Order: sequence, then structure tokens, then C-alpha cells
Amino acid sequence: MPTPSRKVITRPHATPAPVAVGWPFLSIGFRPFFLCAALFAPTALTVFLFALSGGVEWSSRFSPVDWHRHEMLFGYTLAIVAGFLFTAVQNWTSRPTPKGALLATMVALWGLGRLAVALSSQLPLIGVLFIDLCFPVAIAYGIGRPLLEAGNTRNLFFLGLLALLSTANALTYFGRADIGYGLALNIFLLMIIIIGGRVIAMFTERPLGLILRRDSRLDRIIILTSLTAFLLEMVLLTAPDGLPRPVAGFVFLVAGTANLWRLSSWQSHKALKHPLIWVLHAGYAWLVAGMALKAAYFFGAAVPNSIATHALTAGAIGVTTLGFISRVALGHTGRPLVVGWDMATAFVLINTAALTRVCVVWLWPDLAEGAYRLAAVMWFAAFALFLIRYTPYLLSRRADDTRS
Repeated sequence: MPTPSRKVITRPHATPAPVAVGWPFLSIGFRPFFLCAALFAPTALTVFLFALSGGVEWSSRFSPVDWHRHEMLFGYTLAIVAGFLFTAVQNWTSRPTPKGALLATMVALWGLGRLAVALSSQLPLIGVLFIDLCFPVAIAYGIGRPLLEAGNTRNLFFLGLLALLSTANALTYFGRADIGYGLALNIFLLMIIIIGGRVIAMFTERPLGLILRRDSRLDRIIILTSLTAFLLEMVLLTAPDGLPRPVAGFVFLVAGTANLWRLSSWQSHKALKHPLIWVLHAGYAWLVAGMALKAAYFFGAAVPNSIATHALTAGAIGVTTLGFISRVALGHTGRPLVVGWDMATAFVLINTAALTRVCVVWLWPDLAEGAYRLAAVMWFAAFALFLIRYTPYLLSRRADDTRS
């Protein structure tokens, strides 16, 4: 039987426009954190490439490669998570999350963390760690209070994930970097799986006039198999001989298949004319591809772990976060949920950057150095297009704020 469809009128945002108090930029969490993340992502990548070529004086106790891994996870991605959670929790609970001076303080904590890590070779280790860990604690405070006041127990697990991210960050300071980075990456991927499962189908239905099939049993299978795969990977990082590697490969294969099953139910082919939709589908497809590459790696195929990891970082995280912040920023600033050629180009660029970083480096390793630079240029251009288009939106009042 064909899936029933219904005609849906796309509106900028379904909730009433809040009355802004003070500077709009500090009225809700997504505004400063999405902007800071979008500024930081291309800047950090540029600094990393110059550091590899010896073009900058290096002041971090982290090597350039480890600094890149650390800052793309605990700098860029965690800023996106903060902006999302402060905005989503306010919607879920109808209670305010940090704004104004408190939000500005949290943004400053994030910035101080980035500066402390960059200059960490000149600072006491414990001081750098303390400054860096203040930010996830601040996020937990910002969402924990409204969740508890509203009795929203369904989403309290985010507090546990933030605690695990803090633990992962601390591990990178004390000689267990691979474990720390692996744990952080898997937590962020789990967030994509959980949040993507909640919202991507909804984001697809409204503009396309569809009713997509939901299956709670499939959702449970996806979370269970994905979590198990991530846990088995952590076991292998902690004790390389503690588990037969094909066992982890099999579970990654099952988890990837379950996530592919979910993706196939979203009717991606109908979204090709809607960049705000297909970019989220593409990000989820990178998640599936990364899991398949991880499975191949653990089965002993000729797939370097770094290739599978970059499918999940540059691909799943990079593409999903750019698509997500673009969609959320439009909806929550009262603007129509459509983008022009500039953001459509940005979405193509960030996907092509991931393809270049993964496929070219893997299949033609002699071209790796050029591929790194080409991917970085495309990544930089994608975020430059976002900043040109969205900075005015993030700094100004909602478009539907009719006050004179």
C-alpha cells in the first residue's frame, strides 16, 4: 500500500515569537554558539594546516594532530551541542535556559577554553584542564535546572552524556588521548542517532507533505546496536587483545544496517530539490558509511581506521551540524525554511570536502597532501557562505518580531 500523503503549508516556525529582552544575540543559546562554532571551524582547520607545514609558532602542549582532534570535538562540536541543547530544552520544558549575562559568561568560558588549550604549553596543566572542563559543566547547569523543574526525565540522559564528555576530555590530558577522543566521538555520534531519529523525519514531512513511517522497535534496535558497537570499540581501545576484532566488526555492520533501514524510510529521493532536507539525509548517510567502514576495518579489510573515522567526523558530524544549524537558525529567527544558491553550494562543498578527505586519501594516498588542502579549502568556503548569510540573522531580532 502506498504511503499516504497530505498537503502541508510550510511556516517559518510553529511557536509564538518570544519577546526579546536586551541584545537579541544573547536572547537564546543557539545564536552565540552557532556563530562561534561557525567562526571557529574554518579558523581551527587553517591553523592546523599551517602548523603541519611549520608556518605557525606552536604553543600548545598537544601536538598539531592532537590539537586538531581535540578542538574539533571539544571546541567546535561541543559548541553546536550547547547551542542546540539550550534552545531545545527551552522548547521541551517551557522554562528559560541561560540568556543575557549568564549566556555571555558561558560563551566566554568556551572561548577561554579554546585559548587555554592553544597556549597550554605555557600554562599549568591542571589549570588548563580546569578551564576546559568548566564549559561542559556550565552546559549541564544550563539544561539541568529547567529539565528538573519541569520533571522532564526523558531528556535527563543528556546530563550523563555531558559527564562522559568531560571524562573523555580529561583523558586526553593524561596520556589516554585515543580513548578520550574515541569516547567523545562515539558520544557525539550517539547524539546524532538519537536527535536525528527524533527530528529528521519531522523536518522531511512538513515541507514535502509526507507522513513517514515510524517504528519504535526499529528505534530501540538502532540505539541498542549502535551503543553496543561503540562500547565494543572502547573495549578494543582500552584493551586491544580483550576482544576478537571481528566481533566488533559484526556489531558495527548490524548497527550500520539498522541505521540504513531508518534512512531508507525517509524517502530521500523526494528531498533532492530541498537543500535543508537533503543535507540532513546526507549527514545521516555519512553515519551509515562510517559504520560500514568501521566494520570493514575491524574485519581486517584494507581500510585504515583514520579513513573510517573521518567518514564519521568530516562526514557525519561536519555535514549534519552545518545542515542542522542552518535549519534551526532559520526556524528560530522567524524566517522561511528555505535557502538560496549560497547555502545549497555550502552543503555541496562540505559533502565534497568529506568525500575528498575520505575517498581520495584512501584510494590515492600519493595525492593525500593535496587532498588535505583541497578539502580544507572547501570546508572553509562552506562555513564562509554560512557566515555571510547567517551572521545578520543571528545578531538581529526575529524576522516576525513586529515591535517598532
